[in-house]
Amino acid sequence: MALLRPKSERKNKGLPPYRTIQCPMNGHQISWCMGLCEPIGKNGHCGRLAPHAMVGKTQAALIAYAQSQEVHGISQ
Repeated sequence: MALLRPKSERKNKGLPPYRTIQCPMNGHQISWCMGLCEPIGKNGHCGRLAPHAMVGKTQAALIAYAQSQEVHGISQ
C-alpha cells in the first residue's frame, strides 16, 4: 500500500462574513434567525427579515376567519 498518499487535512473556514450578522439577543454572530426578538414590522432588531414576523396564507386566512366570527357575534 505504498502508493496511497495520506489524506490532506481540511480546514474549517466557517461561514463567510456576509452570511453572519451580530444578533443583539444572542450576543454573537448567527447565520439564521432564532426568533427571540420582538420584530418591528417584518424586520428583527438585527435588521434582517424576521421569519417569526411573517404570516403565511393559511395563517392569514385563519386570522381573518376568527375576526369575522367576532364581528358577527358568533362564539364557539
